[in-house]
Amino acid sequence: MIAVVGFKKDYEKLHMIANIMKDSTVLFWSKNLFKEIWGCKGIVALMPTGIIIREIAPLLKNKWTDTPVIAVDKTMTYAIPLIGGHHGANDIAYILSKSGLIPVITTSMEYSEGLSIGIGCDRGVNKEEILNALKKALDDINADLKDIRVIVTTDLKKNEEGLIDAVDEIKKPLIFLEKNKIEKMNVKESKARLIGLKSVADASALYFGKELIYPKKVYGRVTIAIAR
Repeated sequence: MIAVVGFKKDYEKLHMIANIMKDSTVLFWSKNLFKEIWGCKGIVALMPTGIIIREIAPLLKNKWTDTPVIAVDKTMTYAIPLIGGHHGANDIAYILSKSGLIPVITTSMEYSEGLSIGIGCDRGVNKEEILNALKKALDDINADLKDIRVIVTTDLKKNEEGLIDAVDEIKKPLIFLEKNKIEKMNVKESKARLIGLKSVADASALYFGKELIYPKKVYGRVTIAIAR
């Protein structure tokens, strides 16, 4: 569920926003509301950013798992992802643009070029295994960590600490794809069918790339694919 939050006086505007999106509900602001709905698919707040920031600040824990939050200004001109740009907020802002709102995207990935890395890994993999696999795959195509634009995997890996720690160390965006996004990619089926997906590494790499330049290769407990 996406929560559309604001003041009762903005009833019409709030419902206008909610009608643009599927699976959304309008909630009127009250004390502790953000805390109560934290963990939902996303929060679109039609209110001053100062209020939003004060409300969500105590709730922030991890940039990979924090709830996406989008601020909409009073004049219904801008949709501004505040938290979770790579994990739903940017997507919601683009959806809101269908009503004329201007998405204000500040995450660097949308403006940079480079490699899209698809990663699959076994449960419990550690940071060193991820980093070693990345470096070996990049060596194979005469590339370097600095050439990476984004690292992508299935949302089944949201709690894989070794993967998250590795990506934190090299300071690159990490995107977790939902099943429906992976399934629409035109790639061959793999052993990922064992976890209910037709592919992980290849499909993930291609989601943000146009051409698969390095089909999936296994490095111990890590699988890497690269697209450009």
